[in-house]
Amino acid sequence: MPKPTKFRLVDTDPNITEDAAFGTTWRDTWKFQCPSHMEILLQKGDAFSLKAYDSADVEYVAPDALVQIEVRDPSEQKKINVYGPANYLSSSEWQDMAKMAKLRLNTPIEVRPRDFIVFMTKDSTGMDSASVANSYARLVTTKITEVEGGKL
Repeated sequence: MPKPTKFRLVDTDPNITEDAAFGTTWRDTWKFQCPSHMEILLQKGDAFSLKAYDSADVEYVAPDALVQIEVRDPSEQKKINVYGPANYLSSSEWQDMAKMAKLRLNTPIEVRPRDFIVFMTKDSTGMDSASVANSYARLVTTKITEVEGGKL
């Protein structure tokens, strides 16, 4: 029988790839692919935070720095926006869970095996691989894993 549990998805998860290319347009900064043994249930009020730093380790504070989160099917043709676009500063609280940005969903979104959760960023000064290496993200949500002898 599937078992729902709290889940912290962070940028260092082994199922995440980082975008190391330089860019000043929307970029898939971190892309998580849901493994075959689990699903994620994104719900209204799930907490999100992102800290973005440039290659000199200075935090982004430009008013045009934006953040967005999408869920994509395995082909990346079907996309569902689950957060943003929002100003970076409104997404940057890291310590206080009550002040962290929240997903604004009317209905829960099921992220199935092989689907993607994509943390996107945009900044006019651009991000490069050093910027991404200095930055981090976290999403506090629910995962559903198969239990011994059961299936999803």
